[in-house]
Order: sequence, then C-alpha cells, then structure tokens
Amino acid sequence: MTVTQSNPLKTLGFETDTAEPVSYVADSLDPYSWWAGNFRFANLSGKLLGAHVAHAGLIVLWAGAMTLFELSRFNPNLPMYDQGLILLPHLATLGIGVGANGQIVDTYPYFAIGVVHLISSAILGAGGVYHAALGPDRLDEKGFGYQWSDGSKMTTILGIHLVLLGIGALMLVAKAVAFGGLYDPAIANIRLIAQPTLNPLVIFGYLVGITPEGWTLQGMAAVSNLEDVIGGHLWIGAICIGGGIWHIRTAPTEWAKGLFVWSGEAYLAYSQAALAYMGFFAAYFVWVNDTVYPAVFYGPVGTTTVDGVITPRTWLMLFQIIFASLLLAGHFWHGLRSRAIAAGYSFSKMSFNPGALYGDTQFSSGSLFDGIIPPTQSDPQVGNLATPLNSSPLSRTWLKNLPIYREGLSPALRGLEIGMAHGYFLLGPFLKLGPLRNSEQALQAGFASATGLVVILSLGLFLYGIAVFQGPKKPNGILPAKCPNLWQLELVYLWFFIGRHRWGDFCLLYLAGNCQSRNPVAAFSL
Repeated sequence: MTVTQSNPLKTLGFETDTAEPVSYVADSLDPYSWWAGNFRFANLSGKLLGAHVAHAGLIVLWAGAMTLFELSRFNPNLPMYDQGLILLPHLATLGIGVGANGQIVDTYPYFAIGVVHLISSAILGAGGVYHAALGPDRLDEKGFGYQWSDGSKMTTILGIHLVLLGIGALMLVAKAVAFGGLYDPAIANIRLIAQPTLNPLVIFGYLVGITPEGWTLQGMAAVSNLEDVIGGHLWIGAICIGGGIWHIRTAPTEWAKGLFVWSGEAYLAYSQAALAYMGFFAAYFVWVNDTVYPAVFYGPVGTTTVDGVITPRTWLMLFQIIFASLLLAGHFWHGLRSRAIAAGYSFSKMSFNPGALYGDTQFSSGSLFDGIIPPTQSDPQVGNLATPLNSSPLSRTWLKNLPIYREGLSPALRGLEIGMAHGYFLLGPFLKLGPLRNSEQALQAGFASATGLVVILSLGLFLYGIAVFQGPKKPNGILPAKCPNLWQLELVYLWFFIGRHRWGDFCLLYLAGNCQSRNPVAAFSL
C-alpha cells in the first residue's frame, strides 16, 4: 500500500512537485527553493498579491511598533536629535505635537499614530494570509489579474500607482494648507502654508539648480522656504494623477513596446532603479537641507554626531545610501537577467534556447562557443562580442541617434553637436578639480585648460584624417558611413573645434557678467 504524504506548506507556495516545462520559474535551477522568495509566485498573481499585502503589513507594523518604542524612551527635556530617534522627528516636522522652538508639547498624538499603525498592520497581515493561503492562485484577468506581457494591463497598474502617489502628495499639501500646517524652522513654530508657490518657472527651476537666490549645484535640495516645498508637492501630485489617468486610459505605443522588456523581472529592475535614484537623492537632501529636515529635530546640517550621539540626520543619510546601493545592484542583476531571458537565454542550460532571437544571430552557423557573451556570428576574428546589451533594440536605438550615426545631419552639424557636447563636460572637471579650483581664477583656468585639450584633440583628429586619406588612394581603415571622404571628415573635425568653443563663449559671457557685477572696468577689459 502506497502512502502519499501531503505537503503542509503547499498553500504558502512551497511545492515539491516537478515544475512544468512551460512555467516561467522552470528556468530556475531549483524553482521552489526557499531563497527564491516571491519568484515562486511569478505566475501566481493571487499569491503574489498576498505576499505584497503581507509585506505592507510588516512595514506598517514596524512603523507603529517603532513609534511606540521611541515614545517610551523619549525625554522632552533633551533635544530630539540627541536621543537616537528616527520616526518622532518625522512626525514633529509635520507639525504634530510641536510648539514654539520645536518643543514637544503633546505626545498623545504619537501614541495614537503608533496604535493606528499596529491595528492597520493586523488587517493587512490578515489580508496577506488570506491571499497567500486561502485565496485563488491566480486572479481573474477581467479584474485585477494580469499577464506580465500584457502591456495595456501593465500600464493600467502603473497608472493606478501614479494616481495613489499623487493623492499622497496632495494629502501633504492639504495638511500644510488647511489641517494644522507644518513646522517652519524659519520662524521656529508651526504655521499654515496659505500661499504655496504655483509659478512653474520657480518650481521646475530647482531641477536645474535655479533658485530664488541664484544658481546652485544643490538643485532641489537648495529649497529654503515651505511655500516652494508645498508648491512642488502640488505640482507633482497633479502630474502624477494626470499621468496615471493617461496611463490607465491608453495602451503602450510601438515605440514603448520596443524600448522596454515586458516581463515581471524587468518591472522589478525598473522599480529598483527608480528607488535607487530616489534613495541617493534623499540621502543628499537630508544631509544638506534644514528646511524640510529642521535642525532642531534632526541635528545640525553636515554633522554626524552631537555630544557623541549619532544624529537622526546621519542615520537617515547612511540608511538611504546603503539601501540605494543595494537597490542599484539589484537593478543591474535583474535588469541583465530579464534582458538575457528575453533574448532567449536559459539560465538552467547556460545557453540560448533554440530559435531564440539572439540565438539565431549568434549560433545560426553552429556555435563554437557556449554562454551569454559569444563572439558575433561565432567568429572570434570579428573582434566584437554580441550580448543582450550591445545587441538589444534599446542599445541600437541609442547608438543610431548619436550625432556621428544619425541620419539627415550634414558633416558640419555632426561636428558642431559633438563639439558642444565635449565642451559641456570637459569644462567641469578642470573647473572643479583643477589646481586653481578654490581661487577666483578657477573659471578662467578651467576654460583655458579645456580649450587647450580641445585644441590638442582637434589637431590629432586632423592628423588622423590626413593619415587615413593619402592622396587619391583608397582610405586606410574603416570610416563612418556618414563621412566617406577626406573633405567631409575634416569638416566634422573643424566644427567639432568650433562647437567646443561655443561653450567657451558661454563661459566668457558668464565670467563677464560676474565681473561686471563686481567691477565694470574689469568686465570691459575682459
């Protein structure tokens, strides 16, 4: 008599059965191992929803429990930044329980917020358990179900997320404008932000470092008044909601379909990249800004410790950097994997599947090489490696739009665009890292150094053209198809030199403006 043992963990996604060959996770060496995490639920939308809801419950549980823990240790007689706190400074910044000079006058709201989060986490946890253990494995595609390759459904989900993010931004606006206001370090008290900045030139000027006080490298982190902060949230909330509605009502264009990889792992990689960017920026923001992160709650700007205690500002900065770095590493890992899988590469076989897009390109004549980075057409004499990165539609589209390859440009315009691009990024290193970087002559020295380098480059390019075209003979080597003769090639080099110096003119005009504001005579002589 054969006894079949049941798997008590099957309802939670831990299978012992052999994976179906058509399953997405069947490409994994051991698709149901515990370390696979949510990868086990890649094609089980119901269970994946349960995992996400449960994760949300854990986050909310931490927020509530940590708030109550910090409250139990909080001493109102000591500065908040001197007590190793993380969550209470955030609540105080929102104007909750705070009086003049950042003094905490009422701790009951903190207790209430912590309890509400604990109760909410229990509800979310119950929802996670239901969807993971009792709910359907796959959701109905007429409702919230989906296929990863369904671009229309994916953009609808993206749109819903954008709408929710926009609502969150507008809730902060409502809190600042009508429901209690925010703590303003400029007056060391709570106030309503009755007139948030609506001028788009002011709000979006921060993106390029243009602030009401002038230009700065700090960009958005240079914001120094709550009117601009709340105005920015008002704009970004409207943009998110508008963009969300647009994504819900439209389908991806052919351009977008060819630009992205439409798989669950690719979406994960894109999300990780976005979070990594926001994490790095948030780390910089919290480190240099004391308007959104008041010093009375987070500690002095740019200071790691006060009286031997690490400040909340330091903790937040380090946390953002560390997790942003992990997310960026995850983006590279999952992004490369998703593109390799989309190219037909099987990680379980460590080779391309028969008939795969890149497999056809690389192995059509019988591959002498295995792996994901073989020589093009299996010919090592070609001197190039065909990978999902340099052979993907995204990479080819980017390369074809570079000025040296773009269709419809004259040699002069090609050289001008290349020269202006080089002039733009060559000045910065000489200006900021040169030996005179801390002197009043930093800009002049940077301009002269960059100009000298471009002159050397231009002479080298001209010499290259002369060496390639020796009289009427056939040119030596391979030239870009857009520059088949010496005249067109030299014209590109000439306008490269001219384009670089258009940025030089800008630098000189900028310098002249500075000098004029200080010394009209010096500006005239310049």
